[in-house]
Amino acid sequence: MREESLPRTISAEFDVRREAELAVERLVQEYKLDRSAVTVTTVGEDNTAGTRPSGADRDDATGDEAASPTHGRIRVSATVDDAVADKAQAAMRQARDA
Repeated sequence: MREESLPRTISAEFDVRREAELAVERLVQEYKLDRSAVTVTTVGEDNTAGTRPSGADRDDATGDEAASPTHGRIRVSATVDDAVADKAQAAMRQARDA
């Protein structure tokens, strides 16, 4: 009898938008997840780019960080096969710690 791998939801929270984007990129490219299996949301209710601005989040004209909508953390969640869940979770941690 062949054992089937069950889907599992994994998630991680990020302080910087770029880290969240890297996590999504790794899940889609390295683990061949369909992009529709990955969700990116805020941890709270406010729109946010994380808790710390990255380069793209600064004011275009001045480079000022105060213009960045840093109102909370970003959550990336994905539905993955149980067989790759631990490795995919580790990839999200690596993106967060990059």
